[in-house]
Amino acid sequence: MFSYEKDILVKELDLWLDSRRVRPFSFASHAHSDHIARHKKILCSPPTADLLHLRLKGVQYQTLSFGRSLPLNGSIVSLHPAGHILGSAQIKIESQRGSLLYTGDFRPGPSRTTEPMEIHTADTLIMETTFGRPHYRMPPRSESEQELLDLCSRLLKQGRTPVIFAYSLGKGQEILKILTDADLPVAVDYQILKYIPVYQKYGVDFGKFRKFRRSDTQPGVILLPTTQRHHRFVQNITGVYTIYVSGWAIDANARYRFNVDEAIPISDHADFNELLHFVEQVRPKEIYCTHGSRDFISVLRNAGFKAYPLEKNIQLQLDL
Repeated sequence: MFSYEKDILVKELDLWLDSRRVRPFSFASHAHSDHIARHKKILCSPPTADLLHLRLKGVQYQTLSFGRSLPLNGSIVSLHPAGHILGSAQIKIESQRGSLLYTGDFRPGPSRTTEPMEIHTADTLIMETTFGRPHYRMPPRSESEQELLDLCSRLLKQGRTPVIFAYSLGKGQEILKILTDADLPVAVDYQILKYIPVYQKYGVDFGKFRKFRRSDTQPGVILLPTTQRHHRFVQNITGVYTIYVSGWAIDANARYRFNVDEAIPISDHADFNELLHFVEQVRPKEIYCTHGSRDFISVLRNAGFKAYPLEKNIQLQLDL
């Protein structure tokens, strides 16, 4: 049985899933702050543990490598790549009576810095549906990457300074890899840089880049965390041209919403088509959706699936 009261608890295992409140034992699908808390013990992939060490001190980690199995209270637990950021994992819980798959945040498309997502069948699926509306169909990643590179190259030739805003963990490293693979000069803020050694430990080569300093006058692209989007120093950069990279760039008002010169749709979440294709491949008997629009539940029901919103006070017998 699992229950949901703001957080998900798999009762038979005394295991919480991505709990935001402190728990004795919780699975962390990845190292983003909206999926973690200072639990007594955290179950996660080795890269996630290494990333979390930089954010959470004094926490006990139980790591489980992708593809390995962990017997737990009569069930078998395994982790599988989710394609969201480095180390991001889905958790699958199996017994002779049934199986549960919890995705966390995921994306099945190509990535330069993240393990390719794997898709596994399950009886019960709990999935995030951030981009669960038909409007959110992303262009091919290669097109968006080329749009970003062409824009940056053009601005640099004009003597301008492209300033890209990206989340400090995950998106920041992905954008850095895109830029350095194209041999563009890049200055990177420390909030993005501090995670680079973990990525390098797991085989990601970023090539040549430099640390960003506000006194820096060398030409090049500047890569900053989204939290610095409204800082006054940004507008004082010579020839500044601001760029926001996000799946939300699909929205027509994205440039105004994020107060930037350009917004480019590079996402680390599955888009509408990818969500639907994922469900078709998992072939679940029932689906619970979270972190997204209820419109996607209607889409799933119309496709013949038993789909429900993940709401408070759910008590579901999984027969694990």
